[in-house]
Amino acid sequence: MRKLVLILSLFCAFQSFSQLLDDSTKLVYGAHTTKFVYESDILNNEASKEEYSTLDTSLYLFERQSFIDKNTRKYQNLGNFGTALTSVFFEPQQLIGRTSGFNAFAPYARKGLNTIKYYDTKSPFIDLFAFVGGGNKNIVNVDFSRNVREGWNLGFDLHKITADKIFARNAVGDRQTNGTSFDVYTHYKHNKIPYQALFYYTKTTHNVFELGGMRFGNDSTISELFRLNNGLLRLDEAKNERSESTLHLYHDYQIAEQFQLYHTVDLYNEKNIYQDFQDGATTSSYDTYRDAYNGVFQIDPDSTQERAQFSALTNEVGIKGDLSSIFYRAYIKLRTVDFDYLLLDPVGKTTETYAGGYTRFNWKEKFRVIGEAEVLQTGEYQFSGSLVSDLINLKYTSKSYRVPVLYNDYFGNHYEWHNDFSPVFVNKLDGSLRLRYKSFTLIPKVSFTAYNDFIYFGTNQEPIQASDGIAIATIGGEINTVIGNPEGEGFHIENEVLATDVSGGSADAVRIPEIFYNGRYYWKGKLFNNAIPVQVGVDAHARTSYFANAYSPVLQQFYLQDEFEIPSYFKADLFFTMQVDKFFVGLKWGYFNQPPDEGYFVTPYYPGQPKNFDIIIRWTFFD
Repeated sequence: MRKLVLILSLFCAFQSFSQLLDDSTKLVYGAHTTKFVYESDILNNEASKEEYSTLDTSLYLFERQSFIDKNTRKYQNLGNFGTALTSVFFEPQQLIGRTSGFNAFAPYARKGLNTIKYYDTKSPFIDLFAFVGGGNKNIVNVDFSRNVREGWNLGFDLHKITADKIFARNAVGDRQTNGTSFDVYTHYKHNKIPYQALFYYTKTTHNVFELGGMRFGNDSTISELFRLNNGLLRLDEAKNERSESTLHLYHDYQIAEQFQLYHTVDLYNEKNIYQDFQDGATTSSYDTYRDAYNGVFQIDPDSTQERAQFSALTNEVGIKGDLSSIFYRAYIKLRTVDFDYLLLDPVGKTTETYAGGYTRFNWKEKFRVIGEAEVLQTGEYQFSGSLVSDLINLKYTSKSYRVPVLYNDYFGNHYEWHNDFSPVFVNKLDGSLRLRYKSFTLIPKVSFTAYNDFIYFGTNQEPIQASDGIAIATIGGEINTVIGNPEGEGFHIENEVLATDVSGGSADAVRIPEIFYNGRYYWKGKLFNNAIPVQVGVDAHARTSYFANAYSPVLQQFYLQDEFEIPSYFKADLFFTMQVDKFFVGLKWGYFNQPPDEGYFVTPYYPGQPKNFDIIIRWTFFD
């Protein structure tokens, strides 16, 4: 309540200040003068200065701010903000070269061609965001950017996420997750010669106290489990610490419109540390250290300390250019990687050599055809071709990628293995149609993925390479309509339904819910003499029961299990969002349909977010 009063007071103060302005005051700077571009747009010559993207100043999906919600619930976590993640639909690995395999917290890091926004501002730009969630969950983002002069911009972003435990919380401030991401960036264009450079440095630290999941007593009932403060932990002193940094430079020089030279360099470092000690809670029936690891200790029976470090230095040199409606890009890439554990250096420092290319054909802004290819000197490759238009979207991908180091070699306090797995081979086809009739939109979707030599962690929490093929077929789509004026006041109904079938000789290695559903039902309009845009409605999600993968904190891996079936569930959030000029506010009653002493699980032994109340604010400044 105190937080709500504070926010409302700030809002009222802002309104009072606005009223002090003279009626003749003209708004010079705003979202219309502040635009941005991603590196991928510059790399592939898709963004001239006139084609930069404008800021999102709409209320659409403003109530979705957690990582899971922003990604349309297609990730599985451990119920709480900032916890370990894995894809519900088993997306193929992006890189075809060597990786560490410690990916559970990687999505929280800010890096890549489509993450950092490079702005072109006519005035200093500040974007402040705060999510104050029930159960003491918080997200704070501060983004700043400004032009030093025409053609030269610099800025920084600071993102913070914290969350208390969902269950077995002793008091407010009994923290489970604490993550910080910082980046500084600049975009420079020479004012006389056709040269430009992009640079960023990112640093992410993510600390999570691992709970091991909820421990059930012999006579536990469902109602007792969802009296969350009475929950029992499997782990009491365990902690995962991940740090990740990237130093990145891209620059290019245009000799002619048809021919440009470019070069990128990346220095990437990743460190994963896991710690647990005997000092945890012990009862007559359970020891949160010894019993949690089934009494298996290879090094030290009183403490576990694991460390995995991975680094990669990547240099890419290429040519590119526009030939009428065709764009081309070709490159050579050298990537030097190194990886070691605390007590094992399984691969040493090695250098990977790549050759690749990208091409795009545009036809009168009606559709585009895109082709990409990359080959590694050891034989791994990836190829993709896509057709993009307002009516139809198709994409085919074929790739063979190296097995992450973790799957082939590992030595720690509780596990050891040494494998020689073959590269994973995958073919993937995605397609969709967009059919419109008046205010009704139908988007049928289909996806088919075929794996050979699929790798996964089995029920014994050790890696396995599937002996037979796996086929994942997903069919469904979106059905959306508007009752009223689509551009103004009206009631919106949005539905996404996906049905999935897994087949093949090794189909049991992949567990996906048969039915997956997202829905939004909301009214959009304006209040107070059509001056204040608002949205009010329900955001819903449901999925059918399935044996979802369990989670191993010490390995940071989701693994196969046959003991805990995640029951089917339906959850709904009631939300109200409002915009006053450059100030946005949202109120959300999360899981308002939660029955008394009941709930849902997202991962075996990990309950999802209970009923809570969240406040969301965003305030942008352009001068």
